[in-house]
Formats: sequence, C-alpha cells, structure tokens
Amino acid sequence: MRSKLIAFIALAIMTLGSAAFAGGHKKDADPIDEFFNQVPGEFSSDVSLASDYAFRGVSQTGASPAIQGSFGYSLGLQDQFKSPIPINLYTSVWGSNVNFGSTDDSQIEMNLTPGINTEINGISIDFYTIWYIYPDTSGSGNDYVEYAGGLGYDFGVASLGVSYTYSPDYTVNAGEFHYFGASISVPLPYKFTLDGTVGTGSFEQDAGVDFTDWSIALSRDIRGFTLSGKYVANDMNDTDDCGGVGNCDTRGIFSISKSF
Repeated sequence: MRSKLIAFIALAIMTLGSAAFAGGHKKDADPIDEFFNQVPGEFSSDVSLASDYAFRGVSQTGASPAIQGSFGYSLGLQDQFKSPIPINLYTSVWGSNVNFGSTDDSQIEMNLTPGINTEINGISIDFYTIWYIYPDTSGSGNDYVEYAGGLGYDFGVASLGVSYTYSPDYTVNAGEFHYFGASISVPLPYKFTLDGTVGTGSFEQDAGVDFTDWSIALSRDIRGFTLSGKYVANDMNDTDDCGGVGNCDTRGIFSISKSF
C-alpha cells in the first residue's frame, strides 16, 4: 500500500512539475492559456524528498524517508485593488507521507493553510490557520486545527522571526495547546544559508507537561534545486513521550527540493 502511495504522489508531483515548466513557454500559449493568464494572483508549487519528516523535533515518519509537495495561491490586494498597504491573501495545501507506528493507520498528512500577511516599516506581519488532516484515520481524533501569528524583520545580515500558535484541541484530543517559536536566517558566503529555530510547547490539560525543540540547517540552491542538511533535537524523553520507538531521538535530516 505504501509503495503505491509514494509512487502515486511522485507521479502527481512530476506531472505538476512538467505542467509548471510547460506553462512557462508563453510563446506556445493558445487562447485558453491567454484566458487563464488573466486570472489575478500567483500560483506556486514545490516538491521535496527528505530522509525524514520531523515536526517540532519529533519524527512523523518513524525515521523513514518522506516525499512532500505543496500547491499555493496568493493574491496581492495592493497590486490588484490599490489597497493603501501591501496586504497579501494566500492559501496552500501541503502533503506528506507519515508513519506513527503499528497502533495508528495514518499514512498521509495534509495541511490546509489560509492566511493574510503584510509588511509595515519593514516588519512582516502574518496571520494564518492550519488544518492538519489525516484522511486515512478521519474521525479518530488525529485531525486538529491551529491558529497562528508571526512577526519578522530582515536586518540585512540576518532575518529574525517570532510566532505564537494556539490549538483549542491538539491532536488525539490532547486539549488546548500553546507553542512559541523563534527563527533566524543568515546568508553566508558562496550562496549558503544558515537557518536556526527554537520553540516551546505546552498543554493546558496536563499542567507542567511541556517541551522545547530546536534545529539548525545549512542549505544552498544548486541549478534550481535546494539542498539542505538539518540537525533536529528536543528535550523530550523517547520512552516516556514517544513510546520508545526513537521518534524523539536527535537526528540529522537531508533533503532536496524544487520550487515551480
């Protein structure tokens, strides 16, 4: 089943990539292309192959490889409707294979993310909602929603960001959840980029139950592809917090991605 799933996702992504590539040849545009070229806004997509999929420091694939892809749409209100400030509306769908072990039949995760962002005096402001959907186990309590907001600023030598995320009922009915995150991105010589993140999460239902995760990554674009190596860690106990299957262990993750 899993091999068929991965093959299907790979075929869909290759088809999407081919379509995006072909769409760039405007000299071949026909009247139908011209019609859809009048649709306002921008479309985007990407595909990624990774040695693991870690979310907030925890492997979501049982330390196995992941194939991931997204499709997005954004609409700039200032460009289209002459709004006084650069407001941007966007939405995206993202998907990945997952593996939570023998007690959970989930094989696919989908994230639906609508949001709105702007920039005022160089400060980026972003508000968005994420629906986490697991189609294989719908109704089991795995699905949940998060509401988030973030601020960012590019100082030239580095970009800094902070965010806050709230879920009224986290996955597997874990109750209210809060997550505070911070990030930094530093451009390096030879077109490398160094990225770091740190975040802390807490559950209201279980007082005193919280965790911290962090990561550091080095990436570079090469011939249209982004290659990345990431170190991911957290302060959780694998036996107590992750069922003793190694999903909370410190790990290195390597990935290659392509945007269209």
